[in-house]
Amino acid sequence: MFALRGRTNKEKLIGVQNFDSPKWRVLGVLDLVKKKRLHFYSYGDEFVCTGRQPKPPEEYIAQAAESVGATRKDGGAFSCPHASAANERLEFEFVNTDKKISICPQCGAKNKNTLTKLAEGMAVPNILDEIDIAVERPLEIVSGSKDMKDLLSEPVDHALLEKYASGEIGDKELVDMHFDAVHKKLEERSDRLYVRGGRSYGSDPETFVRDMTDDELEAKVLKAMLADIPHPVVADPKDTVNSIMSRYWSDHGLAALNGVVPGEVAKAYHKDDSESAQSPLKVVRQAVKKAAHAEVTSRMPSYTGLSQYSKLVDDVIRAYKTKGSSGANAVLDADTSNDHRSRSIAHAFYLSLGISTKSWKYTGEEQEFGRHLSGFAKALMDSEDADAHHKAFVTFMKEAGSTEDIKRSS
Repeated sequence: MFALRGRTNKEKLIGVQNFDSPKWRVLGVLDLVKKKRLHFYSYGDEFVCTGRQPKPPEEYIAQAAESVGATRKDGGAFSCPHASAANERLEFEFVNTDKKISICPQCGAKNKNTLTKLAEGMAVPNILDEIDIAVERPLEIVSGSKDMKDLLSEPVDHALLEKYASGEIGDKELVDMHFDAVHKKLEERSDRLYVRGGRSYGSDPETFVRDMTDDELEAKVLKAMLADIPHPVVADPKDTVNSIMSRYWSDHGLAALNGVVPGEVAKAYHKDDSESAQSPLKVVRQAVKKAAHAEVTSRMPSYTGLSQYSKLVDDVIRAYKTKGSSGANAVLDADTSNDHRSRSIAHAFYLSLGISTKSWKYTGEEQEFGRHLSGFAKALMDSEDADAHHKAFVTFMKEAGSTEDIKRSS
C-alpha cells in the first residue's frame, strides 16, 4: 500500500513509504540502479550499497538461504535438508563470494521460482550477473567408466536462464527444459550409453534393461531396440519400457519387432502412426501372438475332403494348438452334433483337456467310448511336427471307427 504524493514515481513512493520492509524499500532506488548501475541489498534493518560491483553481504545471503529452505550450512555452502541425497538439485552461486545455495526439486516446488525469492531484497542491474545458476544431476555409476558421473553436467542455456529470471518459468520448468536440451545434445553423440534417472550404466544395455523390467518379452524387445539406437539413451526414473519404446518407435520400432518375431510379421505390424507409437508393447504382443500362431499352424498339415467327424477333430486340434485349452473347449461347447460317434469324440477330448464335469451329458456307452479314445486324443494334442500330427490323426479316426481315407493337402 502507498499514497500518491506529487509527481514522484510510484516505485520511489512505495520504497519510501514502506522503508521498514526489506522487500519493498529497494523500489526506492531503482532509478539509481538503472542510471548508475549500482547494487543494493536490503535485509533486516540493513540497506547496503556495494557500488558498481556485485558483492552481497554474508548476512543477506544467509537470510535469503533461509527464506528458500536452505537451512543447513557447511562453510560457505547452504542447502535444503534433502539436497545431498537428491538425484538432482539447483545450485545458486553468488559471484565475488564463496557462498552457494543448493535446493532439491521438492523444495524448489515449494518456492516455485527460487531465484525470485533469493532476489527479493536486491536492486541490481541484472540478477544473472549476481548469481551463477547450475542444474546438477550427478550420476551413480552402476557399470562403466567413472567419467560418466558428470555426463549430464552442462551449462544452462542463457536464453532459458533469462526466462527463469523474468519469472516466465519456475524451478521445475527450468530443470525439465534444461535436461530436454541436454538429452538432445547427447543424441548427437555416436556412442551407446545408458542412463536412467541418477544411475549410469555406461555402454552396458543388459544391466540397464534388467533394471527397467523383469518381464522376459519386454526385456527382449527393448534390447533389440537399443541395439539399433546408435546414440545415448537417457530415461527418466518414471519411464517404462513402453514409454522408452514410444520415444524411438518411428525410427527403431521395426528393429525391435525383428528381435522377437520373423521379418515378415515384423513388417506387417510395424506402422509409423500415433496409435502404434503410444502403445508399442501392445503392437509387440499382437505380433508375437501372430507369429506363434503362424509357427504352430506351420507344424500342422492341411486336409481336404474331411468328413463330419474328422472335421470336428481337426477343428478341436487346431484350436488347441493355436489358442490352448480354452480354444479347444470353445469348439467343443459350440458343437451341436447329437449322434453317438460325434458325442463320444467330444467326450474323449473333454477328458484329454482334464474336464470331467461334463461327463453327465453323455450316455454310459458314449462315456466308455470316450474314455477309450481319450488316450489317442491326447497323443494327437501332444504331436509336435506335421508327420507326427498326421499319424496321430489317422490313428485316432481309425479308433473312432472311421474308414475314411484322410488325405493331406500340404
